Order: sequence, then structure tokens, then C-alpha cells
Amino acid sequence: MSIVDLIPGSPRTWLLGAFLVVVFGAGWAANGWRLGKQLAMAEKTHSDTLGEIARAAAHQVRAQMDARVLLEQQLAELDSTQHKELTDAQAENERLRRLYSGADAERKRLRIEVRVAEADRVVSATPGAGSVGDGARVELSERAGSAVWDIRAGMIRDQKKLEYLQGYVRTLTGQTATTP
Repeated sequence: MSIVDLIPGSPRTWLLGAFLVVVFGAGWAANGWRLGKQLAMAEKTHSDTLGEIARAAAHQVRAQMDARVLLEQQLAELDSTQHKELTDAQAENERLRRLYSGADAERKRLRIEVRVAEADRVVSATPGAGSVGDGARVELSERAGSAVWDIRAGMIRDQKKLEYLQGYVRTLTGQTATTP
């Protein structure tokens, strides 16, 4: 008696079934190993891709930070330059105001030469002893002269502010300054 005789049913059927189970199990194991390799390869590719994306993002952030720092430096330089120009212009205006403020009322009085139409003439057209030309001279009072200097100071301030803002916008947009 053989071992095959102990197995009920046809031994070929059992052997074939066992063989199929072993082949199926081996195929399943081989497929698992192959799939494991594919998953490992996919994970490595995914990891490499994420690393490249992270490096590119870090490079882009670094470039943006460098551009921001450069822009801040340009704006600080613009601010410093415009502030100095405004301070200098205001100091010049104050110097002129003090010069014409009445310390020597006769010599340093603010005078404006005007030319008016004959019909609108309010100032005498006849030249006086100190007159040299055709135009009439209007001498402003100290208060009116002060108002002229105040207006001039306001105009200087506004002009410098406008120049600063135009430079600020040019700097932000990357344009070069153009002279009017």
C-alpha cells in the first residue's frame, strides 16, 4: 500500500490540486515581491519629485526674498534722497524768508515786477526816481511777503512729495525715471 492509496479519491486530482495551490501561492508571492519593488520604485520617484519641487520652491522663495530686500533698499535710498532734497529746499526757503523778512526793509524788501494791460493798470506807469524800465513794481508788505514764502514752501513740499511718490511707483513697477 502506498501513501497515495491512503488519500481518498483520485490521487491525481489531489496532486493536481496541491500542485495548483503551490503554483498559485508561488505566483502570489512572486507577484507580491514584484509589486513591492514597483511600490518601492514609485515611492522613490515620488520622493525624488517632491524633493525637486521643494528645492524649486525654496529657490523661488529665496529669489523673491532677494528681490524684496533689493526693493526695500531702493525704496530706503529713494526715501533718504527725497527727504534730503525736501529738507534742503525747505532750508533754502527759510533762508530766503529770513533774508527778505525786514531786517533791512529798504534793501531786502520783496519786489515783484508786473506788466499789466493799459486798461487794467492800477499801478502808476510813470517811472519813479529808482525805476529803470517799463514795468511797474509792486512792493509787498512784510505780511504779504511772508504769505508768498509760505505759498512757496507749500509748493516745494508738494513738489517733493509728488517726486517721491512718482519715484516710489517707478521703483515698485521697475520703470526707469524719466524727466519731464
